Amino acid sequence: MFAFLRSGLRWIGRIELALASAILMGIVLMILAQVLLNAGLGNPITWEQEGGAYALVWLTFLGASVGLKQMRHVTIVSFVGRLPTRARNAVRALVFAGIIWTLVVLLRELGPIMEIEARSTTIALPIDLPRSYFFSVPLILTSSLMLLTALFYFLEAVAGVVLDDHDARPERERRIMD
Repeated sequence: MFAFLRSGLRWIGRIELALASAILMGIVLMILAQVLLNAGLGNPITWEQEGGAYALVWLTFLGASVGLKQMRHVTIVSFVGRLPTRARNAVRALVFAGIIWTLVVLLRELGPIMEIEARSTTIALPIDLPRSYFFSVPLILTSSLMLLTALFYFLEAVAGVVLDDHDARPERERRIMD
């Protein structure tokens, strides 16, 4: 069961990474076009700054989700690494339970915020879009994906507590993606 879930989350992670790469390339191309048009023709793109800022928001949230899948968050290995297998998995389960709780609270609170954000639209972009597309929507999407990832890691840690041998693999092999 864990192999199937890991495979699905790895697939999602690859899509997130591809989207983040595309957004980063878009930012670079927008800046390049802005410099060339402004310096060469004296005719800057009016929406480049706003579009770049919104792209950075999306990039940040996608990066957080990919970072969780790669287990790149801050860990204190000197303490946890010396614990017996069951205790190490119990600590992991507690950490991921805290992450799950935080994400659930965040997702619950985002509904009313999204309604408020949807009342205002973008300023300089060529088309008017609700601002929620650039703040609440990426946060809801990536928080939901991080919730799936945290649930997987939580279940894996709980299985490690119950089975006592689930943590035999090194951490780099427990990651959903590298």
